[in-house]
Amino acid sequence: MPTVPVLNYHKVAEIPPGARFRCNYVEPAQFAAQLKFLRRAGFQSISFGQYLAYRRGDEGLPRRPIMITFDDGYRSNLEIALPLLREYGFTPTVFLVSDRIGETNSWDVDEVPEALLSVREIRAMQREGIEFQSHTCTHARLTTLPATSALSELLDSRLALEDVLDAPVDVIAYPWGDQNEQIRRLASEAGYAAGVIVRRRTNFDKTPLMELRRIGINH
Repeated sequence: MPTVPVLNYHKVAEIPPGARFRCNYVEPAQFAAQLKFLRRAGFQSISFGQYLAYRRGDEGLPRRPIMITFDDGYRSNLEIALPLLREYGFTPTVFLVSDRIGETNSWDVDEVPEALLSVREIRAMQREGIEFQSHTCTHARLTTLPATSALSELLDSRLALEDVLDAPVDVIAYPWGDQNEQIRRLASEAGYAAGVIVRRRTNFDKTPLMELRRIGINH
């Protein structure tokens, strides 16, 4: 019975002067060293599609499965992280903020702006086998919103991304890992099969699908 660790990254890039949230960066040399370690340790990356099929009993998993995820959809995921992932034989999942595609991380107040992936870039990555899932419409803290607004953030982002990707979107990454029982219920109502939180633990066969754990990796 394999356990499944899920790693959570944001930006693979050199830390720019004036960066406020330095923890959101992993420098390229660090990232390469981490991937090299994972490959030597025998880990194989899987998608959430594969993991959900496993949880349904429809297919198996490799001996040492791992999921490598990126939140927000920064262009550096394409320009810096993806070539390193290819080199070491890993495929990631990227969680997109649907209303900010092609813009910048405006939700990070006073942070150095970073470009986000465009629709064209997302579709090109998708053709390479990269999986995309939802990170809501605007990166709002869901637990601070009225239930109707939280549901809109969840549902509208799923529908918008399915239109961009022409593929199912069935996993939600709660922004800032901010969620509770009501938000998990609303996510299920919005059509998601799974949700991911931030907690330094791995996942077991009995881990609730709406509370899958991710290990945050930072500078």
